[in-house]
Amino acid sequence: MLRDVPELIVIGTRRVGAREPLFVIAEIGLNHGGSLDRALQLVDAAADAGASAVKLQTLFANSLVAPGAPAPAHVDAASMRDFFATFELDEEAHHTIAARVRQHGLALMATPLCESAVDMLERVGVDAYKIASGDLTWDRLIRRCAQTGKPLVISTGMASLAEVGRAAACARLGGAAVALLHCVSAYPVPHGSENLRAIATLSDAFRLPVGLSDHGDDGFAMPLAMAMGASLYERHLVLSPDDGSIDAAVSSTPAELAEAIRIAARAQRALGTGEKVCLPAEAVNQRGSRRGLYAARSLAMGDIVGSADVVALRPAVGLDVNRVNELVGSRLERDLEEGMPFLERDLSAQKGLTRVA
Repeated sequence: MLRDVPELIVIGTRRVGAREPLFVIAEIGLNHGGSLDRALQLVDAAADAGASAVKLQTLFANSLVAPGAPAPAHVDAASMRDFFATFELDEEAHHTIAARVRQHGLALMATPLCESAVDMLERVGVDAYKIASGDLTWDRLIRRCAQTGKPLVISTGMASLAEVGRAAACARLGGAAVALLHCVSAYPVPHGSENLRAIATLSDAFRLPVGLSDHGDDGFAMPLAMAMGASLYERHLVLSPDDGSIDAAVSSTPAELAEAIRIAARAQRALGTGEKVCLPAEAVNQRGSRRGLYAARSLAMGDIVGSADVVALRPAVGLDVNRVNELVGSRLERDLEEGMPFLERDLSAQKGLTRVA
């Protein structure tokens, strides 16, 4: 019996779930550097690569970090407020980006990094919200996003299973459809620290669509994540690896993202449905690879078939190989040359008592 399939959610016009094509989120994040022109170029690149959605990080520096907040390990900045202020995009810029996303037929997602950002994003008209790993424990923001009625994708970096459960419950109690992203909040993730089996753990624990927010230095983890059951994949996008983007170390170029999407489609086909059946590609080999019952020597009409008269050979024509006990003791009603298959008509209703030599 197949495992229960986690529930589906819908983002924009796309169904997201275990039996659906991989939902690929191109994370613009901070790689636009505060430039609307670069943000629009990233949207175009995401569309050309075949992404399903484009995601923004919507932030206001004064609502994100305290004065004098220390920089995280992967950031070199004297003032985190000044650092984040360079990545702010105003509401007009958001509307412009949203229009470009719609022109390409993609879904628009955003990570609100304060409650007031949700109000602005509702005016812009996003299709889904993402809760950043750092805000997974902020119930009030989760509830505010859930109240919009839009789906929530919750990133789970640095979190325990219990903390993930609390956040998911908070979102669902607020009325939101929920998906989860396994995430390791290191930039980049050290090789060997990907912990991709957590994708299956999250899926089994919560029966929700689960994916990967990939902070690796390459796309190595994506097909492995799919094998673990990932139905979403989020990857930072950069126009080129040397354009000075802040998250370049954990980003893919458009060509790399396009290749990842191509591999994802192939991986999806390779993973199949999980049902164990004889597939069309192998069905043509089934009869030739299996065995049937054949005469081990030439036999004449009236002979009684003994066990030494029967050999199991390929291909599987005539009597099934496991019907040997039905065949032995039958009196033949035809001549049979060595190497010929026994047929249904060789099973006699009355078994002979002795074998005729």
